[in-house]
Order: sequence, then structure tokens, then C-alpha cells
Amino acid sequence: MPGPGTRASRPRPARVLGDAWIWKDVLKANIIRHIDRTAIELSDTPVSSASGSELVCSYNWRNGQDTKLHIPGFAAIWQEIPLPVTLREDKGVYFVDQNGARVPKFPFEPLFRATSSMDPTFRFDDVDVLSNRNSLRKLLEFSAGRRQDSFRLNLHMVHRTLVIERCEKNARQKISGSLNPGWGKTFERRFTKFPSGLEDSISHHRSLRYRLGELDCVVQFEVDACYDNKSEVTDGTESLAPLMNNLKINNGPEDEPDIVKPLGQEPPMVQEMAAEIKTASKLKSLGKNLPQLWFGRTPWLIVGRHTQGTFEELRVTNAEANFVDWESRNQANLRTLVAVLGKLREAVKDNGGKHCVALCEKNTLPPAIRVFPSTVAKKAVPDDLRGKLWNSEAGRPSTNARR
Repeated sequence: MPGPGTRASRPRPARVLGDAWIWKDVLKANIIRHIDRTAIELSDTPVSSASGSELVCSYNWRNGQDTKLHIPGFAAIWQEIPLPVTLREDKGVYFVDQNGARVPKFPFEPLFRATSSMDPTFRFDDVDVLSNRNSLRKLLEFSAGRRQDSFRLNLHMVHRTLVIERCEKNARQKISGSLNPGWGKTFERRFTKFPSGLEDSISHHRSLRYRLGELDCVVQFEVDACYDNKSEVTDGTESLAPLMNNLKINNGPEDEPDIVKPLGQEPPMVQEMAAEIKTASKLKSLGKNLPQLWFGRTPWLIVGRHTQGTFEELRVTNAEANFVDWESRNQANLRTLVAVLGKLREAVKDNGGKHCVALCEKNTLPPAIRVFPSTVAKKAVPDDLRGKLWNSEAGRPSTNARR
């Protein structure tokens, strides 16, 4: 028992079976930072979506074993199909993290190449945090003190930008039937269609730049569908023909992505048409879906209600109308998230800007994130892109304050 004035060492959490993967390449003996959720002081700056967002880039992954992209991308178009419709349950191998699965060395490389292609003047010098939506959702759950599975994040500093890479135990998932089968994948394939010229696409990804309190962030995420609430987009091809005529497909060298470049036009799909698709046996309130929609600034949620794969009802909700109320009710958690992001930046700086690993174990009480050095000297950005996307890398003054 520690004597008076002696600080007791923190008890080690009981390890969860199956969580050994999060410790790969971690220098366990050298903890850099222990972030105790109960001891975090909230950020002073209000967090609001009212200031809007700007599109940084978009791209589509193409079907196949290669790493080819369409740049810019366009989401699959929502199709109006008469109900009821009966679909088979999901089966096969699906991506959990497509970027991590296809480009494990540089998960953000598609984003970087799409940004360089779509806007060669864009620079990340004034960006505080680069993350994907999934990582921010995990950090928000931590900030709210809600129990969740253990998770790991890879951290890098590129000049002043904290780069947070998503980590999953398996970047692909095999679905081969179970007691609780799902229909989300087959529903999405049946009710959406990629536009002409992009038919070989299998997913659409975008990155937005927006403020998260005092932090300037670029957030990457996947969009399930392009939804036109005016019902002007029906079959996804004819209605989009004028827009797609402004594009061309160029075949680059074998080691470069296939590129769909705009001819003096902005990318045709506006964020106001982005939609998330869900399936459920019972229709419920937005509830648990709002964090995902909010971090992706995704205005539309489409839910298909089914009975054992027979879809009988669709509900389309304007989720954006709920953003202000949600961020007001979750303001303390959001400000805690901003503070956590700040502490993660400080931790990587304390490690000389070198690659770190942030771990949050399920059984840690009170909830805590621990940051360790990595035993691997991993980079976040391919060498040929650092000078193109950071002026400070090329010795130029920063010129890209948020527009």
C-alpha cells in the first residue's frame, strides 16, 4: 500500500482476448502520454457546423485487384425502384477499410493524389488534423465516456499537421451466412447505380475541410449514394449526362491512378446530394447515426425497412436539419474531442514528430488513451507528394489559409 503522498501506479487493464493485434510494433516500455478522459479540460471554442465546409477532393475506387482510381469521383446514384423487393442476404468478402486494405503503406495516398490532381494549389500547411470519419467517431465515443471495443490509431506529424491513420484488425471481412444475416450490401447494390463512365467503380470517397472548434481539419469518408430530393435524378445516367460530358478519362502510367479530370469545372457532385444508406427490420430515430452523418456533413439518410430481406418501406430523412440540435446536446463531448486531438498532437511532438501509436483498451478504467512510440519508422506521405502538398516541405511560405 503506498504511503502518504506517494502516487499509486496506474493498474494495468485486463487484456481482452483477441486484442493482441493493437500492440504490434509498439514500444511498450516507453509511454509518451497517458490521456485520462476524466482529467481532460474542455476546449474553450464552441464546436459548430454552421461555418460550412469545402470539398478538398473526391475519388472512386475501381473494381479489381489493382490500385486504380477515378479522380474526381462521383457517388452511385440512388434509384427509385417499386417496392416490395426481395434480396438475398450479404455474402462474400467486403472491405472494412478499403484504403487501408488497398494501400496499407500509405492509407491516405488516394486522398493526397486526388487532392494534387484536382487542385494543384492546395496545401496542408494550415491544416491541424487530417483524419477519417471513423477515427473521429471512436475518439468522440472515448470523449463521451462510452464503452467501446479496444482501438488503435497510428499517429504522424507532417510539419504541423497531425495525421491520424485508421487501424483495423482486419481491413476485409468475409460474410458467409450467420444467425443474424445482413442485407446492407445487396440493398445498396440494388438501389444505386454508378453514372456512365464510372460503371467499374465500387466505392466513392470524399474529403472535406472544416473547423472543429479551434482546429482546422480535413476529414475523409465514404459516401454511399448521390440523392436528389427534387426527384430530378432517376436512372443515374441520362440526368447526369450534361455533367459527365464535362469529364474525360485519362489512362496514366501503370503505377499511377486512372484519372477522370474536370475540364475547367468544379467536381459535379455537390455535398448537398451525399447520402448514407442503412437497412433495418424496424425504423428508428436518427439516434446513433447522427455522429457518422455529422462528421461527414452528410445531409441525407436513406433507410430500407425489410422483413428477412423483403424490403417493404423506405424512409428518407434530411439529417442535416438535426445537426444544430445534435451538436448543441453533445457540445461538451465535442469540446472534449477537440482537447483530445490537441493532446495527441502534443504527444507526437514530444516524440520528435516521429510515428506513434495511440491505444485505447476496452477494460481501462477510467477510460484512457495511451500513446507509445512505434518500433517502425513509418511515414504518412509518399516522398514525391510531400513537397507538392506542404509548402514548408519545399521551403516555400504557407499560402493556403482556409478559404
